Amino acid sequence: MLWVAAAMAAYGLFGVSLGFSMSGAHGSPLLGSLACFAIAAVWIFVWFAELRVLFDSSRQELIVSTRGYLRSHERRVALAGSREFHIRHVRSGFSKRIWAVSIDFADGRTEWLADIPSGVEPLAEMLRAVTKLPVTQHFVLN
Repeated sequence: MLWVAAAMAAYGLFGVSLGFSMSGAHGSPLLGSLACFAIAAVWIFVWFAELRVLFDSSRQELIVSTRGYLRSHERRVALAGSREFHIRHVRSGFSKRIWAVSIDFADGRTEWLADIPSGVEPLAEMLRAVTKLPVTQHFVLN
């Protein structure tokens, strides 16, 4: 999207083509390039979003914090009565797959912790080591 925005701006301001012709394009190149820059900013936010999962041993809680470049959010999950963690490979959107991490409790409820795009093995090992609870991974083969 950054490239499309730069191409639109270069063609609209200087008449230079950066890879595709915009001679038949209708509308404002300035507005089009600003829209592409806005879409790219959202994608960059998603790309650099940070997820941290910490364990507070004194309170027996997991602290799940997410941080992007504009805001951060912190959530505490008490582990009292918890049985096991589940990490599921699920479909998100049309073709994207993510790892959904949740925890099951003895009273039957399940609480979602986070969605992780990749690299779930270090998180599974950390959860297993610090909480002493089993971690079950569910793989989907399609």
